[in-house]
Amino acid sequence: MLLISHHFPPDTAIGARRWEKLAHYAAERGLGLDVITHRDSATPPNDAERARLDRLPPGVRIFGVVAPPVALARAEQFAWRQLKRMRGRATPAPSVPSNTASATAPAASQAPAAARSIPFEEIRWGLTSPRGWMRCYWTWLDIAQARAWGDQVLPVADVVVRAGMGGKRAHVAVVTSGPPHMDHDAGRRVAERTRLPFVMDMRDPWSIVERLPEALATPLWSILARRYERQAVERAALVIANTELSCRNLQAVYPHRRGDIITVMNGADDEPLPSPRRGERFVVAHAGTVYLDRDPRALFQAAAMVIRKLGLTPAQFGLEFIGELEAVGGFPIRDVANQEGIAEYVVTGPSRPYAEAMQFMADAAILVTMSGNNITAIPAKTFECIRFDSWVLALSAPGSATELLLRGTEADVVAPTDAVGIAEVLERRYRMFSAGTYPVRVAQDARFSRTGQARILFDALAARLGHGGGGDAPGEQ
Repeated sequence: MLLISHHFPPDTAIGARRWEKLAHYAAERGLGLDVITHRDSATPPNDAERARLDRLPPGVRIFGVVAPPVALARAEQFAWRQLKRMRGRATPAPSVPSNTASATAPAASQAPAAARSIPFEEIRWGLTSPRGWMRCYWTWLDIAQARAWGDQVLPVADVVVRAGMGGKRAHVAVVTSGPPHMDHDAGRRVAERTRLPFVMDMRDPWSIVERLPEALATPLWSILARRYERQAVERAALVIANTELSCRNLQAVYPHRRGDIITVMNGADDEPLPSPRRGERFVVAHAGTVYLDRDPRALFQAAAMVIRKLGLTPAQFGLEFIGELEAVGGFPIRDVANQEGIAEYVVTGPSRPYAEAMQFMADAAILVTMSGNNITAIPAKTFECIRFDSWVLALSAPGSATELLLRGTEADVVAPTDAVGIAEVLERRYRMFSAGTYPVRVAQDARFSRTGQARILFDALAARLGHGGGGDAPGEQ
């Protein structure tokens, strides 16, 4: 298979993990994998990136492609440098925040970072204000930069497909994984040029995303996203959504393709985990990036309620965060903790190497996941958290994809803004912990298994493409 994805090892982003893992299941089915990804091939991998590469199955080939900024962006950067020189400023040019719905390669020009996103139903043109026009410009630039990357992918894909194995045509399909969702447009174009079947793997919704970053919140984004999404879906032999809610929404938009749109969740791995090292301190932990709209303020408020009610000390109770923790709703996490009066109970730290992050999670009594305002997506971290012998507190709305996944398990699912509900969970689990009752992992059955999800994917590929059905099929956990 030829995979086109911005995120793939050596990239250590969470989005790279899905196909890093699926590569092993492809190998079990007798399928090789060539990957075109967003990377400067001249940049050597660091230690963390090298470790990701070492975990790939033998024979995976990776081709790095970068694209120069589009012409207008280069002109804008030049103008900005001249303006800085005239004003005597040393501040960098503003930059467009990554959008989980459509983010492309880092745009050459980027809008001032906005701490909030806007619900789709509230988005208006706003062309009577400069901000409205700038949103249109940043949206156009975001898409244009992505198309420019796709233009660079096309000749590389041509060479890779033509080379094949010993000069013979070897590839059975072009597969894309996004976001960035314009990777699907690049894959569609490659599939049309090479006359290969096209498979579209959507790790998040595209045109039917629920919210947009403020800088891209314009109807122009919706028009362009729907146009490119429709072209890709119509060309695809198989469209993959990673939650059941996303799958249903896509089937509703493209009812004539309903039978070719399936759900393949990320799933939980079965790799060995470190043993917990728990003392008497009850630790509520979160590992990973605090994304746009995933605001743990209600968690802090709930913790303050429990601390005051039970008279707890920092030696008995604490919240620990590691990862990208720059800001929450525009305020640094430490400031939020100060505002709630629990700064001494909160520990923060940077991202850690994989083994250390796993130990951090294993040591927690409660692992927190946050869906924010995203109803249809399941945070990838959820499938990691449910592997540990820890209680899971999912801050997600009722009826969300996360709540549906965890329904009927021991996980606690509470609305992200429900401080009272979160406090009830924290108090109940603290009392259990203090009485000597310890948690067991949520992922107890096959529906959570990455192996089971991989079986769904590769069986569907075998049915449609006539390939990938050989060898021993992955067994259930």
